[in-house]
Amino acid sequence: MLGNSAEYYLQIVKDWIDPNPEPVLKMHEDYIVLRDDLLGAGTKVRGIDYLIGHMPEFKETKEWVFGSCPATGYAQISLPVVCSKYDKKAVLFMAERKRENLHGYQIKGLSLGADYRWVPNGMLNVTQKRAKDYVNENSTERALLPLGLEHPSVIGSFIKVARALHLNPKEVWSVGSSGTLNRSLQLAWPDAEIHVVSVGHNMKEREIGRAIYHRSELKFDRPVKPEDAPPFPSAPTYDAKAWKFIREHAAPGALFWNVGA
Repeated sequence: MLGNSAEYYLQIVKDWIDPNPEPVLKMHEDYIVLRDDLLGAGTKVRGIDYLIGHMPEFKETKEWVFGSCPATGYAQISLPVVCSKYDKKAVLFMAERKRENLHGYQIKGLSLGADYRWVPNGMLNVTQKRAKDYVNENSTERALLPLGLEHPSVIGSFIKVARALHLNPKEVWSVGSSGTLNRSLQLAWPDAEIHVVSVGHNMKEREIGRAIYHRSELKFDRPVKPEDAPPFPSAPTYDAKAWKFIREHAAPGALFWNVGA
């Protein structure tokens, strides 16, 4: 799938127009920052809007199910926001936690109407299996979201949003776990030098694509150190971890895509 061209993905979303506010670009220190923290629910709402609200194949889908979201993951915010917009239900299979130990994003997800199915000792492969089994019980009305939200329409949506900025950046940075957004930016700007800062597992070659790879030394669920944090709101266990590398390695005028806060 990832061997396809940008035009292939753009064709999937050719009639889609991003209904969200235009991305805000601001200079911070010496770098251009795309401030999707200002969206409230982050960049993922742009990526999944067509898939959930408009894709003909999923016209009958009533529940969107995800079993690959960590406690610190932003999808548990983005997914219920988009689902509620199109009268769908967001169902999340996640590792069980005591109420007092819920992450702030989980608390927000609950307030946004996400249906959490807590899984005791829920390792990732277990929550993914539970989610898949749940979808298979009623595949007509339920659909499973892939790891990293890596769906062709999501890639196409990210490419379309990026190209609508009318920028021609020479250098682009984002964080990556599965790398879906970063690889989309590689396709959007084929002549740009792309950097990805890994904040989860050691990314595989396929996940990195043609990006220059950097790896945060912090564990996935550990927030960025205060001295390394960016001067704008940024997800402390995710996007914010890139800023140290940007300060050390990025050229002035480089673009950083801040997914959320």
